[in-house]
This record gives sequence, structure tokens and C-alpha cells, in this order.
Amino acid sequence: MSAFLLTLGFILLTVVSSDVLTTTLTVKGGGFLTNRFSSWVWHNATKVHRHNNNHRLLAGMGLLLILGMAVLWYLLTWTAWSLIFCSYQDAILNASNEEPASTWGRIYFTAYTITTLGRGDYLPQSTIWHLLTGLAAANGFFLVTLSIAYLFPVVSAVTQKRILSVYLASLGGTADEIITRAWNNKNFGNLDQHLISLTPLISELGEKHLTYPILHYFHSRERTRSLPLSIAAFDEAMTILQYGVPENYQPDPAALNPARRACAAFLKTLKSAYLEPSDSEPPLTPLELLRNKSIPTVSDRQFQETTNHINKRRKLLLALVRNDGWSWDAIASSETTSRATSLDDETKIGRRVLY
Repeated sequence: MSAFLLTLGFILLTVVSSDVLTTTLTVKGGGFLTNRFSSWVWHNATKVHRHNNNHRLLAGMGLLLILGMAVLWYLLTWTAWSLIFCSYQDAILNASNEEPASTWGRIYFTAYTITTLGRGDYLPQSTIWHLLTGLAAANGFFLVTLSIAYLFPVVSAVTQKRILSVYLASLGGTADEIITRAWNNKNFGNLDQHLISLTPLISELGEKHLTYPILHYFHSRERTRSLPLSIAAFDEAMTILQYGVPENYQPDPAALNPARRACAAFLKTLKSAYLEPSDSEPPLTPLELLRNKSIPTVSDRQFQETTNHINKRRKLLLALVRNDGWSWDAIASSETTSRATSLDDETKIGRRVLY
């Protein structure tokens, strides 16, 4: 009997089972293996994307990671039980001649045991190995069940993520566009109502990103459906409203402050994707763009000074945008992008205009 193989098998099985249970049944996010595997694959995919600028690759990574995660769990579980069944020479017998099974025979036996096929080509020898065979079959059954059960809420959350992104983009594609579209030459009109409606949506999706960190790796090729871009533009708009617009013109603090806090809570989920703040801070949106629309603003110097303390928050926004395969120019200002114009009435579908 090989105590080393037996111990190694049980250690590996414990690690994999812990990762599966943590990922699928807790709200702490993914397990150690799942998070590291997802982060590593995504990091390499974004490297390829930076060289080829191919959003098609990133768009398929979410599904690939879910499938890859399930395959990784299965392969590691198969390896663990194979080590256990290979630790004792007479653990598994060939059903035809009752001779000890070969190494490949034990690996084959493990495969059809954890997939609950039960073909009967090989048989466990004694009571203890019968019990372990039953345990391996139960392990495989729960592995498949938990993997499928994990898939459906993730798909639902991806849809919710795209819905929220389109909602945010409908307000404007960039920070200055959000503000200028809300301005009615007197105040910001019903923007308060949007802020109140968006706060619970952002909070809920933030919690789902914390529970399912793999959501960070579902990428959209359409800018209006890219949540990192929408969140960054929206948060920058709120920064301007709070620090770049005179207080008597600002939206109601009871609407603005909760929305900012919901975005801050969302940014904290980036730790589950192993994202750290960028080394540099993105440029502030030029207030001149608002003044050109007759929107009252503070001086550029005051805006710069009052936003110094939120530089880490803005570095996190930059990290979020870059990690999704975009550059800051995608939401910097209406001068650098027209991200949400595809939602306007003048947009063509095929050869027909929407209005």
C-alpha cells in the first residue's frame, strides 16, 4: 500500500471539493483554484487582445471560463480518486479474471465511477473499497449537479449586467453627455429619479459580482452593453455633479450620495477578480464641455483640488475599463467617443432610420 499516493489523493480531493463548494454554495465568491484559474486565463486573453484588438476573443471568454472551470474540477477530481485507487495493489480487480487491475484500468474505473456509469468491467475488492467507490460516485454526482446549478444564476446575472449597462448608456455615453442630456437650462430635472432607480440595481449587481466573480469576465463587443464602460462614465458624471457643479444646482443629495456609494461598493468587488488600482489616474472630464452648454460649473482649479482625495477610486475605474479590454478614451468625453449614439432615434437598423 502506498501511503503517499493515498494521502496525496485525499489532499487533492479536499482542495477540489472545498473549491467547488466555496464557488457554488457560498456568497464569498469563487474558491482559490477557480479565481486563480479565471484570472490567469483572462489575463492572457487580454494580452492577446491588446496586440490584435479583437473583441471577439474576449466576448467568448465568459462561456469558455465556465466550461473550463467545470472541466478543471472534473479532471482534478478524477486525478484525486485515481491516486486513491492506485494506492493499494488489490483495491480494484478485473471482473473477468479477478486479477488486480492495471494502472490504466484503475484510471478507467475511476472515470466511469465518478460519472456514475457503473459499467462493471472492474470491481472493488473489499468493504472499504466498496465504500470508497460509492463515495466517489456520490462525489461525481454532486460535482455535476453543482456545476449545472451554478450555471443558471450566472447566465441570469449576465443578462442583468447587460440590461443595467444599456440603462446607464441611455442616460449618456460619457460623463459630460450624461450631465448635458439631463440639463434643462434650469436644473437637472428628473435625474434624481434615475439615480434613485439605479442605486438598488447597481447594489444588487455588485453583490452578484461578489458572489459570482466570473461575471467580471463576460465581455460585450457593443460599447453600450459594456458594464465597465457604463459604470465608469456614470461614476465620473456623479463626480462632476458633486464636485464640479455649484451646490445649489446639484441633484438632491439623498439621490446622489446613495448612487455614489453603490458604485463604490461595486468597485470593491474588483478584489474578487484580483484587480488593483492603476498606477496612474485618468484625466478629469473638461468642465469646458459643460460651460459650452451653459451649465454652471466651479473653476477648473477648484474641481482639481476637490477631487484629489478620490484618486484611488478613479484609478480603480481605470483598472476596470482596461481589464475589460477598453481604453479610457472610450468614455473620456464626448469629444473622444460617441458610445451611446447607437441608441438615438437617428440610428439606422439596416437601411432604415429609427424615427
